[in-house]
Amino acid sequence: MDLSGKNIIITGASSGIGRTCAIECSKAGARVHLIARNLDKLKEVSSILENKTHSVHSLDVTNSEEIEPIVREIAETHGKIDGFIHSAGIQYIQPLRTMDKDHFIEVFSLNTIAAFDFSRILTKKTYCADNGLSIVFISSVMSVAANAGLTSYCASKAALVGGARAMAIELAPKNIRVNCVSPGTVTDTQMTKGLKDSISEDEFQRIVKQYPMGLGETKDVATLCVFLLSDDAKWITGQNLVVDGGYSAR
Repeated sequence: MDLSGKNIIITGASSGIGRTCAIECSKAGARVHLIARNLDKLKEVSSILENKTHSVHSLDVTNSEEIEPIVREIAETHGKIDGFIHSAGIQYIQPLRTMDKDHFIEVFSLNTIAAFDFSRILTKKTYCADNGLSIVFISSVMSVAANAGLTSYCASKAALVGGARAMAIELAPKNIRVNCVSPGTVTDTQMTKGLKDSISEDEFQRIVKQYPMGLGETKDVATLCVFLLSDDAKWITGQNLVVDGGYSAR
């Protein structure tokens, strides 16, 4: 899979799936533009990437008005954008009775609305590469399955899938592709660490047993994202590709 010469923006790039996506995109030849809140962590990731033409940008992606200036800076400095991965996200395990409006706003703002905001801006002619753009939203297997205590998370990830389908139809005439990748539980993320810390070891092992092929790793997700960003996936759009070691096949 070849991303040589492509400019790729990745949110949530300081850790987890976003970090691994940045590494794999750089290995495939892309110029990667890393976005997250923690600048020190972004610099650390950038330092281990192939070649040194990448850029880092500290941003809270829920601040809509701050997105376009950064996209403009990237496009003016490095060229128009060929690909985008929205990996920034948050998960709470919380019973419905304890949730309020502010809780839902927080989860949707990061998991869903930020992805749509970036897409709205990146698809402008000013920023979108002349030969098109590939957009990848990191959703979750919880977009097609569900667990108790994850109402806001499941809803926000399912909304990504629905939005991606509508965008794919609307933007296809502009050669812009929009897809979701929906991972199951992967071992090397802060989200999984937080899950392990919030439940007992027995409860966590019950989760592991639900995966016929065991838990995955962030690289299992990132390699699919690289494929979707590449020209090899030029006829794939509007899809939700589940990567879960057989969890949803049960």
